[in-house]
Amino acid sequence: PGHELDRYSYAVFDFSDPDNPRWAEHRANVGQMPGSVGKIVIGLALFQALADTWPDVNDRMRVLSDTVVTADDFIIKDSHDVPYVADGRIGWRPLKIGDSGNLWTFLDWMMSASSNAAASMVLKQAMLIQRFGRDYPVDAATAKAAFTKTSRKERSTWLNKTIVAPLARSGLDPQRIRQGGFFTWKGKQMAPSQGSNSTARELAKFMLYMEQGKLVDEFSSRELKRLLYVTQKRIRYASSPALNSAAVYFKSGSMYGCRPEPGFVCGKYKGNRINMLNSVAVVESPALNPKVRYICVILSNVLKKNSAVQHQSLGTYIHRIIERMNP
Repeated sequence: PGHELDRYSYAVFDFSDPDNPRWAEHRANVGQMPGSVGKIVIGLALFQALADTWPDVNDRMRVLSDTVVTADDFIIKDSHDVPYVADGRIGWRPLKIGDSGNLWTFLDWMMSASSNAAASMVLKQAMLIQRFGRDYPVDAATAKAAFTKTSRKERSTWLNKTIVAPLARSGLDPQRIRQGGFFTWKGKQMAPSQGSNSTARELAKFMLYMEQGKLVDEFSSRELKRLLYVTQKRIRYASSPALNSAAVYFKSGSMYGCRPEPGFVCGKYKGNRINMLNSVAVVESPALNPKVRYICVILSNVLKKNSAVQHQSLGTYIHRIIERMNP
């Protein structure tokens, strides 16, 4: 509805015909907190730190596969479940202090299960690589000392070098796409951040540069795209039935809150005080022989309506429009 247009921002880039690309946007430079979409920025930070330290891709693969990360108090506190093997079975539960996995596993937990705890551990590893270089991985005592025996100002500078600088190096504007820091309370205590922000246009540029192999380098861009594909399940925008035969590389993030209001019942993704939902996606349809390829970013803050359903419906409408434009 027209009266809700000011509650949406979007950017759509259709590159089905690379020689005749199409771009559409609405309020695309209006900032909004990215929520869990900011985890793609943490992924970029890790791959930048890896590339700076180990130019050879084989070395980076070895570090990702062989480095065992053990969850510590940086994960406090998170409620997102992750798949975890115990007694030969796969179960689901939030990460606990002492849980371990290689760097790939924590990247997957961060992207597919959208675990805040895993995101904080990934960012911590990126910061340690940035600080210690080829001496990484360091033991727990050395890592702890790096955070506790430096001033808050030094830690804030260190954080910015790790998570903000890579955005500019990849050609993005850190004022229009920024993940301020850690996703957990303890992580934010250890390294103060400057807050998070995103715009539909800059998020679309992030996804475009990923397609072009410009996020750090071709290897890093490709692996980030793979992580966005191998997800737990399709939700929100990506759950549109119109996308069932498509390959969808996506991330979403939400934040909603309610206040007392006569006759209103608070619900998930249905806040009356704040109801933000952000979706970023690359769509290739059909998956095996794509006829259409496009990037879509939607940021919304529509109160009292189920934003997950709203984004799912938009996923259908946009896909049908793109199909008609590319018969």
